[in-house]
Amino acid sequence: MSGWEQSADVPLSITERSIYNLHYRKALADMIARTINIKGPLQVDLFREAVHRTVNTYPIFRCRYTREPVRRIFVDVELDIIDIRDLSDAHIMSFLTQYSNAPMALQSDQLLGLSLIRTGEAEYILLTKCHHIIADGISLALLLELALTAYLDLERGASFRSQPETIDFADYVNFENNYIHSQRGQKALQYWRDKLNRQRNAVEVASVGKMVSLYCEDLAYTLEPREFLHIKERARAAGVSHFAYLCAAFQQALYELLQKEFWMNVSLSLRIKKEHRQIFGPMFRLANLAVVGEEDWAEKLQRLSREIQYAVRTVYVADSIGPHGIIGNNLPAPCTYLVNYLQTEVHQEGLQAAYNAAGSEWIAINEKIKIRSLDLPARISPYGIYLSLAAYDGYLHSNFVYNANCFSRDTLQKLSERWRYVLMQGNK
Repeated sequence: MSGWEQSADVPLSITERSIYNLHYRKALADMIARTINIKGPLQVDLFREAVHRTVNTYPIFRCRYTREPVRRIFVDVELDIIDIRDLSDAHIMSFLTQYSNAPMALQSDQLLGLSLIRTGEAEYILLTKCHHIIADGISLALLLELALTAYLDLERGASFRSQPETIDFADYVNFENNYIHSQRGQKALQYWRDKLNRQRNAVEVASVGKMVSLYCEDLAYTLEPREFLHIKERARAAGVSHFAYLCAAFQQALYELLQKEFWMNVSLSLRIKKEHRQIFGPMFRLANLAVVGEEDWAEKLQRLSREIQYAVRTVYVADSIGPHGIIGNNLPAPCTYLVNYLQTEVHQEGLQAAYNAAGSEWIAINEKIKIRSLDLPARISPYGIYLSLAAYDGYLHSNFVYNANCFSRDTLQKLSERWRYVLMQGNK
């Protein structure tokens, strides 16, 4: 029996609570939007049935959240069908951008928005807009694969086969609560309280800065396989993970650019245990990494490596400084930065890769229909710069999502080039 079936009143996880609090401070700040091009003779009614039955199998996607005292309520998710064949490509992109950036109300809105948009005779866009409080990117990729598989089964005349979770997000929340109250969990909690409290005074001083709009633009930058391999070799020679190496280079480049105090966080997966890897939900936690200005490159690598290793070991109670954190909620965007790293070779297979890839190639899902991912041009982020990294097919794809009111594109171009130089050569 799954955790949802055992208790309808599962408490909010730490991640849910932090996103809930962020939502009521900055309602646009925590949403995910994904788009998939579909080309071919799609049977729309069957597709609607496949999506509806797949999505509503999993309670987390049906969640809505009341105001305090917070309780979950569950409402079935529907797929919207929209026909905009008469619009130009520019107007279609404008429509997608405006729709994906529109706010969601936690109590009254469907927090997983699904729209099948017809743009041509046999061309569609599947737009997925999701509040981060109910899911992460991996959850959405897993869900898409299940929905497409269900559609292909129905198209062949097979019956729908539900694949409910044996361990679900409610089970994870129970696990998390047990960890928090354990001796190990209490020790880890104290570590994070002490770590963040040491920075509290500086955070409070910086929090009086001018607030800015959350509107962001992005700059994509791809490292070739030979470059990525070189980076891994340099990290190995330094005795650190290549993730620690990537973070150190970003912190160094930021320090040189900003020349002032700032706070840096990393997004870590909660899918550490094997039984948690296929759970649908917000399975991530943000962890603060200390920023040290005048620091030898080798010292920075070793320090950040130690911090990341301990953050991973204590990830269930890890905390951050900034929009999602226990302190620093009022820090202006130019003071806080975030790094996320998705290793698709580890987390993704098959159709999932197309869902998270930026502008992927066409992938045939049967003899008649093919899909590919489509970039959305604008995003909202409460951070000064959010560096999103993804490794697949040997490449390292980086996307610098930056606050357009704080940084120019030229500045981001220089930052990305400096980051690449530090990665390839070290801090010289």
